[in-house]
Amino acid sequence: MFSDQKFSSSILANSFSLKGSISCKGELQIDGRINGNLNGEKVILGPESVMDGTLTADEIIISGKFKGKIKGKSIRLDAGASVDAEITYEVLAIENGSSINGIVKKIVSPAPIKKQLYLMIRKKKINNILHLAKFKP
Repeated sequence: MFSDQKFSSSILANSFSLKGSISCKGELQIDGRINGNLNGEKVILGPESVMDGTLTADEIIISGKFKGKIKGKSIRLDAGASVDAEITYEVLAIENGSSINGIVKKIVSPAPIKKQLYLMIRKKKINNILHLAKFKP
């Protein structure tokens, strides 16, 4: 029932200030201040935004100020963004005019399960063949 539901975007205006945690579906644009944790699908920190905390989302766009930890599949730092963070990403875009300080780590996806299984089976067959070759009746 809920899986077919489409989520629209939400905006937290520049007059908004929050201390705590936010979890959201769909797109969330922050133009105010956040001190805490934010977890979502797509998060946009607008040019006037200020966030201190942990930001986790599939897609992240930052145009404002951020300090803390960021983890996302796709992260874009727009011109004017100021980021002091530990960033963990799959895809990272840094536009000219943005400022970044901290640690940047790429997420390395493990080999797909089928490929891992195939390699394990192949290795076992090779080991069995080598074992049989050593055996003399």
